[in-house]
Amino acid sequence: MFVRTASFVRRWQNWLMAALLLVIALVIIRLWPHPPLSQFAPSSTAVYDDRGRLLRLTLASDDRYRQWVPLAQMPPALVQGVLLHEDAWFRWHPGFNPFSLTRGAWVTYVGGGNRQGGSTVTMQLARLLYRLNTRTPGGKFRQVLRAVELELCYSKDAILEAYLNYAPYGRNIEGAGAASLIYFDKPVTNLSLPEALTLAVIPQEPNRRSEGKATSEVESIRHSGESRNGEQRESAQISTDVINARLFVARARLFKRWLAKHPEDQASAPLMQLPLRLRAPSNLPFAAPHFVEEVLADARLNGSTAPVLNTTLDLDLQRVLERQVKNHVEHLADRGVRNAVAMLVDTRDLGIKALVGSADYFEKAIAGQVNGALAKRSPGSALKPFIYGLGFDQGVLHPQTVLRDVPTAFGPFAPENFDGRFLGPVTATEALVRSRNIPAVYVASKLKNPDFYQFLKDAGISRMANAEFYGLALVLGGGEVTMEELAKLYAMLANRGSLQSLRRRADEPRAPGARMLSDEASFMVLDMLRQNPRPDDTLISQPSSLPVYWKTGTSWGFRDAWTAGIVGPYVLVVWVGNFDGSGNPAFVGVETAAPLFFHVVDALRARDAQMREPPRAMPKNLKRVEICLASGDLPNAWCPQRGMTWFIPGKSPIRVSSVHRPVVVDTATGQAACPPYDPQHTRTEVFEFWPTDLAAVFRQAGIPRRKPPAIPDCTAAADDGQAPQITSPIRGATYTRRASREGEERIAFNATVDASAREIYWFVDEDFVGAVKPGEAMFWQPAAPGEYTLRAVDDRGRADSRRLRVDVVQ
Repeated sequence: MFVRTASFVRRWQNWLMAALLLVIALVIIRLWPHPPLSQFAPSSTAVYDDRGRLLRLTLASDDRYRQWVPLAQMPPALVQGVLLHEDAWFRWHPGFNPFSLTRGAWVTYVGGGNRQGGSTVTMQLARLLYRLNTRTPGGKFRQVLRAVELELCYSKDAILEAYLNYAPYGRNIEGAGAASLIYFDKPVTNLSLPEALTLAVIPQEPNRRSEGKATSEVESIRHSGESRNGEQRESAQISTDVINARLFVARARLFKRWLAKHPEDQASAPLMQLPLRLRAPSNLPFAAPHFVEEVLADARLNGSTAPVLNTTLDLDLQRVLERQVKNHVEHLADRGVRNAVAMLVDTRDLGIKALVGSADYFEKAIAGQVNGALAKRSPGSALKPFIYGLGFDQGVLHPQTVLRDVPTAFGPFAPENFDGRFLGPVTATEALVRSRNIPAVYVASKLKNPDFYQFLKDAGISRMANAEFYGLALVLGGGEVTMEELAKLYAMLANRGSLQSLRRRADEPRAPGARMLSDEASFMVLDMLRQNPRPDDTLISQPSSLPVYWKTGTSWGFRDAWTAGIVGPYVLVVWVGNFDGSGNPAFVGVETAAPLFFHVVDALRARDAQMREPPRAMPKNLKRVEICLASGDLPNAWCPQRGMTWFIPGKSPIRVSSVHRPVVVDTATGQAACPPYDPQHTRTEVFEFWPTDLAAVFRQAGIPRRKPPAIPDCTAAADDGQAPQITSPIRGATYTRRASREGEERIAFNATVDASAREIYWFVDEDFVGAVKPGEAMFWQPAAPGEYTLRAVDDRGRADSRRLRVDVVQ
């Protein structure tokens, strides 16, 4: 008896030990690291706008639509509906259900009925993950083993989550996440009860794969314009209706079982009677294609595999931009305009709100799939505002400084204006608004630390050559920028000189701003751009209190027409041209791009009548001062017309105007009198003393200017006139002569002088070269290479000088 008891105890101990070892083994298997089930297949990427509207759902790398959604984000109605429809014992079985397998085998192989698999959710997941052929008994056995393996390695929730993300939903659609976006145009988390139960029955609906065929038929017929396809179209529609009817019946059966467990949902019964409408995959949104491709490319570059990308784009604004670009291109088609690009950026967070990369993404004739916003293009005059901003910060000028729009050579570079004319004296504001080239080049020539080239480099303009390659031609569009780079520069102006990177992703943090211009300089540039009038053909009947700050640009050869500016909280940049770089005389910024710019501006105003500029404080170190309008300097006692300008204390140039000067005239001769003055025979008159180059422009333009009388030597040795200014050679220039042409090459000396001067004397080092009348050139032939000091002295003793270098090459 004792022996039998001891044997019984030992057997139980062995069984207990075996059970314990089995439990330990199961625990080890479960706790051993296993690859997440989400890594078994690639995922699609869903791209959304800033209000959660789908822009595009991409195909995964295996050409399937698949969106991984965590189980916690799946609606309970979908989870419970799937288990109720497919595997009511999921929480209790070890991966397979013997009763279901036996029933399926009996019906399939003995009863002669329709094929039934008897698969559990875990078994179906095993088939999907391991690509098993389960139509044979051997394949079914391998499926059971793989299901048991999954149950050992993963939790029930992980298995259910994977199944919901890998289940087939017709054609190349897998997973409830992708199916919800495609069929119902909403994230799976937002599904209603009828929609959730519809998705619950699709994976097990025998005819689900027919949907792909029907949809393909409908799509092919939609793209066929032949009337003989009417019968095919009707047949495809009938096929789609039959599929929807079958899903409708399957869902009704599931809802009946659902109410047995959830009687509180009886109120949803009327919704279940509504017609079933599923969106075809061919009707998935394909919005803002160029922008979305940039977002996806950035994600790939950063190694991101996120299934959801939330962007800064506003789909409504995108449609506004697309509509205006389309209408504009159609309107100007008879002038050879076939393509345009536009971008809208929110200056408050630097988010790109809309981007049209070409006039038609699907038009091969214009290379529509090329993103024009990334192409390097000559900006023409669109960069001039930043030259003036730098000039304000470096004390070169203020908005009412009078600049010379006269024929001027800057060494070998002799720019001309777009219209081929010269205006003479123009204010800085007028020069910018009217896009005069010579004043802009002059201001750029005065910039130092940074000069304009270094400013663009610091602003992140990419792929620039060295500074010598461009010279001063950089001012007039000699370099190239992308639309995104230009938009970033104008956003910097709107943000009062703070440069920040543009953003495409909503979760992309704002980078700290880099100070490029002062608050004061940015404000003054914007105030100048605000005075630029709209083109005549885009005038609106009612003026708006919302200012528009804008500037045009036209590249050499009429290849690019630009308009960039700021309206309300947005920076808007538009471009008209051809991607192949071919020119067209119609590609002029103010004639072709500006109308499109203002069409978009008007559409933005019509869309939001309350659109306003973001509130920004007035710059602290900015004053208003009185100036003489003729010279832009502080008025003297004889200045007849005065105005106001913005002024930065400690930076802006400050001097007293010398254009208007009193001259004591002999009443008998009309010539300047000598002291002492007899009040009975003399009178004091005020004359305008213009430099010789400006006086010549006045004469050419037919603008009458009373010439001041010659100032006799009997007056004071010096007066308020300006000293000569040497215009040629330019400062720091090096002239290179050829040895073979020794004695044939001469260097031209030119200078502008005050109207009171009657003669200019030229000196090289200490040697007198000659004397000429104002406006005439002096020619000098150097005797040998070397460095020389050049001086110009007028007959009033006023002088200017500069260094000159002469080299000789063989």
